[in-house]
Amino acid sequence: MKDQQKYITSIVILVALIQVIAKWIGGILGNGIASFIASVGTVSFIIYGLYYAWDKWLWKEQWLAFLLCKLVGFYEYPVLTGSWQIKYESTFNNGKKGSGIATITQSYSTLYIEGDFGNSSDFESYFARLKQKENGKWFLVYAYRSKARSKTLLNSVSGGMHEGFTYLDVINNKKLEGYYSNDENRKTRGKLVFTKK
Repeated sequence: MKDQQKYITSIVILVALIQVIAKWIGGILGNGIASFIASVGTVSFIIYGLYYAWDKWLWKEQWLAFLLCKLVGFYEYPVLTGSWQIKYESTFNNGKKGSGIATITQSYSTLYIEGDFGNSSDFESYFARLKQKENGKWFLVYAYRSKARSKTLLNSVSGGMHEGFTYLDVINNKKLEGYYSNDENRKTRGKLVFTKK
């Protein structure tokens, strides 16, 4: 979870709201229905359902995200889900340039990036986070594992499976810019630009 204090606060507010609604309904329809609404199981089910809907879909709705982020204090994350075109410039072979594709799968609490650099290699993230700078701008960081596609490159000393780190500034929901750096197996680094398809 991104920020437990915010989740705890929102759960307390939701429980209190459900209790108030139960009392109100109890005054209209009777205490039996009010007891059911206020029961622990029902309250837990309602909170879980709301969290699940928020995590998967609702946080992407701009008006709702803005409202809840301001009222409860959740983050208003950029929506990065989708297909991206990658352009890169690497220190490999004295400034190799190339392209690739990436797919970002995102919920409110998770982020996963996978893709390829043409016919040379595939990659996938094993850690990814969106973070906000003090000035309010967002950046994406992720650690990845990359595997070469060709047998020649896969079996070479410097071209086999490797891991690395990427830092990307979120310019907007359609453009990310930054750099990457590989581990000691590859010893390369470079610039990256992601453009949403």
